[in-house]
Amino acid sequence: MEGVQPQGKEKPVVLVLVLAVLAISWASIFVRWCGAVPASVIAFYRLFWSGFLMGAWALRSARGWPPELEGTGLIRHGGWLLVSGLMLALHFASWIAAVQTTTIAHALVLGSTHPVFTLLIAPHFLKESSRWQPRVAAVLTLAGVVLISGQDFFRAPPRLAGDLLAVVSALFVSIYVQIARRVRHQFSLRPYLFVVYGTAALVLVVVNLGTGTPLVGYPPQAHFWMLMLALIPTGVGHSLINWAARHLEAHKVNFAILGEPVIASLLAYWLFAEQPAGWFFPGAALILGGIALALSR
Repeated sequence: MEGVQPQGKEKPVVLVLVLAVLAISWASIFVRWCGAVPASVIAFYRLFWSGFLMGAWALRSARGWPPELEGTGLIRHGGWLLVSGLMLALHFASWIAAVQTTTIAHALVLGSTHPVFTLLIAPHFLKESSRWQPRVAAVLTLAGVVLISGQDFFRAPPRLAGDLLAVVSALFVSIYVQIARRVRHQFSLRPYLFVVYGTAALVLVVVNLGTGTPLVGYPPQAHFWMLMLALIPTGVGHSLINWAARHLEAHKVNFAILGEPVIASLLAYWLFAEQPAGWFFPGAALILGGIALALSR
């Protein structure tokens, strides 16, 4: 892989990657601290501020309007950018709603199943070859989802909706990732994210206006935590992950991101006294095993 550091020089990059995973692990905590703000509103402000910051960064770095965002290239691939923004908006809205509805441990573990969806979609969408890994990974992951969500069906029915929303959010983000891979040669990262974040924010404006959900009138502390969602998990966390991916093998970065459900679950236990119970641990083991198999592919 081009740009990968020699083994002796990996340590600083690994430390940066650890910092990135710590940053993204606070996303679910910040969502809880937003209080009773609707999920679609939190998703809008997270994407609005992320798009604003990414746009300022892209324009400053390019010293002008990025050439990828003008001319025939934008016209030819603009549809994919719109669909990508739609998928990202739906992902954030459904994932945030999951965090608000079920436990953070359930939302994070179930929402981490997107590599399995990606592995199942890639052969049809990107015409990438696959063998036995998708089927086995899907069976392991499905078994884990059934164990975790099944116990909520019997023990805590209100949390079942949050479990299902987390799985749906994983499906949306897997489609988003596939589109990003499809157009990766047409757009550099910062202009692409600027357009996608902006499109996703506009989608959520339409959703909130269509459902009569106000975008203003929330407590200042809620707006503070929504800004923190854009700055820390997105601005710091995802930016450093993208940087680390240029210096480490992809599988090391992907497996490191699996630390997010673990760290976030520990934070939820410490801050909110949320303790996973019942069949969560064997279910999580099956899901993480399926994800590991998907990433190994």
